[in-house]
Amino acid sequence: MRIGIEMAIQFTRIEFLSRSKGGDSCRKAAYNARTIVKNKQIGIKYNFSRKKDNVYHTVLIPDYVKQEFKNIQTLMNEVERTAKKDNSQLLKDIVIALPDEKELNLEHRIELTHQIVDEMEWVQKGLGVQIDIHKPQIGDKNWHVHILLTIRRFREDGTGLGDRAVDLNAKIITFNGKKVVIKDSKMIHEIAKEETNAYFAELGLPNRVKDISKVPGKHIGPRRIRNLINEVLNENELRKEAHLKIINDADVITDSITHYKSIFTKQDVEKAVQDIPDPTAIEFITTIFIILKVI
Repeated sequence: MRIGIEMAIQFTRIEFLSRSKGGDSCRKAAYNARTIVKNKQIGIKYNFSRKKDNVYHTVLIPDYVKQEFKNIQTLMNEVERTAKKDNSQLLKDIVIALPDEKELNLEHRIELTHQIVDEMEWVQKGLGVQIDIHKPQIGDKNWHVHILLTIRRFREDGTGLGDRAVDLNAKIITFNGKKVVIKDSKMIHEIAKEETNAYFAELGLPNRVKDISKVPGKHIGPRRIRNLINEVLNENELRKEAHLKIINDADVITDSITHYKSIFTKQDVEKAVQDIPDPTAIEFITTIFIILKVI
């Protein structure tokens, strides 16, 4: 019988796959999927099929997109075709650690992965997503999922990739005269932690990832908001006074809204911030809510 809360290890890494740094969408996709993919643009075939640690592979695309893009040979050559420049960014390359608890099987890890991806709403926003789960080496516990995310949205006719989804890039705002960057990695990491804990709770397991509520929910809660605000302010090295002020204002807003509801609208946030005197604080907090997909 276990006593107390067991802490699970969780990490997230996100990088851009860039052509200027030798990146190749077809090579990366083949490596993650442990398969063979040919880059038709340069005539090179990549073969990683000898590696046998891939235990799950899928490609997610919006409903309106042609099904041929669920094949990574087609999808990744479309990524290469639409990236015209020598310094083009090709994909977002994401790695998320998955729980290694013995109570979880592969089906559990697949389900948790899809919950994280669904929560990020990448497919709903018109992007393509390649998912590959790798099992640990013998004697290791390193369960993890590789996610390749298109930087461009699919065109509305579903026949290929179109414009870059620049609205989904890291958010930059000015607070107290300083540029504040709120990175994708923070949002993905926070969602992965919350979804993992929610899944543990759903299975009736005591395990939890650190720095998250012991009773996680499926909604956007004040804990996630405060965690993100704290991390962003600390990383950008803002003054302690500004830190305390913004946290106090954020507490007022989150307490006000979440007292009545767990899902908010743009109007809810606008109403909550109207009494805060500092316009930069309003901008900062509102941006946090936007990034959390609340408004």
